[in-house]
Amino acid sequence: MHPSNPEAPWELLARHLAGEATPGELEELRTWVVADPWRLGLLTDATRAWERVGAAPVPDLFSPADVEAAWQRFRPQMLGARPAPEAPQSPAAPPAKVVPMYPGAAARPWLLPVAATLLLLVGAVFFFRANQSSALAPVLVAATSQQRQLTLPDGSQVWLNRHSTLEYDADFRTAAREVKLSGEAFFQIQKDHGRPFTVLSETARTQVLGTSFNVRAYPAEDSVEVAVLTGRVALASRTTEQDTLLLLPGMRGVLRAAGNTAGPTTAAAPTLRRASTQDTNFRAWQTGELVFDNVPVRHVIRTLRTTFGTSISVADTRLLSCRFTGTFRRPEPAQVLQVLSLATNATLTGDAGNGYILGGKGCD
Repeated sequence: MHPSNPEAPWELLARHLAGEATPGELEELRTWVVADPWRLGLLTDATRAWERVGAAPVPDLFSPADVEAAWQRFRPQMLGARPAPEAPQSPAAPPAKVVPMYPGAAARPWLLPVAATLLLLVGAVFFFRANQSSALAPVLVAATSQQRQLTLPDGSQVWLNRHSTLEYDADFRTAAREVKLSGEAFFQIQKDHGRPFTVLSETARTQVLGTSFNVRAYPAEDSVEVAVLTGRVALASRTTEQDTLLLLPGMRGVLRAAGNTAGPTTAAAPTLRRASTQDTNFRAWQTGELVFDNVPVRHVIRTLRTTFGTSISVADTRLLSCRFTGTFRRPEPAQVLQVLSLATNATLTGDAGNGYILGGKGCD
């Protein structure tokens, strides 16, 4: 049973913890607990509360008046009636039989006020858990040197790029669908028309209903980029009141951080712009495929820098205008650069540790 529903079998819990539950009642309690993982936590808290009561039947948490009120409320249910003497059974009319709800309670009168105290304790535990659900520690998923894929509680799929983190509330299933991203991730969102899905970065807010899109928001970079594959995405700044940018499939939105313009004390507002066409390789880190179709070398270099963080420089800027076509599956930067240098009549020196250098005039 979820915390939003206060009804719980308090009497059954009390009988179980007192060792007075029948096999049938134990099975009933077991069925109730396994129906919702939250209930196991409630049972654990109730057990701890019972242990406290065992050491002090009237704990300081409740006054004697509180315990007496609870006892008067539950006494008729827990005592029940003593069973009547059994009479010979008749096939036509079996005798009525009243079974006490709390067998053995009359022989152990000390147990009843203790059980009443337990009901107060587990009730307090319940309301504490219900009221503090939003204070539960958030779930944090981190991708270090390897990418990670995860499924959110609402069924949405997320692919985290290297050196990225995603954080969301522990009660994500019932609360607002909101995640915090640092780094890069591709989202495939489960539709829920009554609950928008929001991705928050340090400076940007991206909101959707059901769609697939990529968000790049590394703290070390001065911009947040959102590229849409399907559906519609709304991109806005979290620090200013500027308009929201609506992005459709095939569009890319860029939120660039504020920068100094006229001097050290004059800061420009963040800029938000839309590009009608996007780099087809914006998902290369996730799909493992790079496709270049008659693009300039400067575009290839920018893609390798963005996808792999590769350091690349050119000895002659005329090389940047040369055109290149090629497709690479599960590529390594060195592999792409070797093919690029051959195709453009350039030279390649350096390595991944110190950076690569493309030399020569290239296609000119």
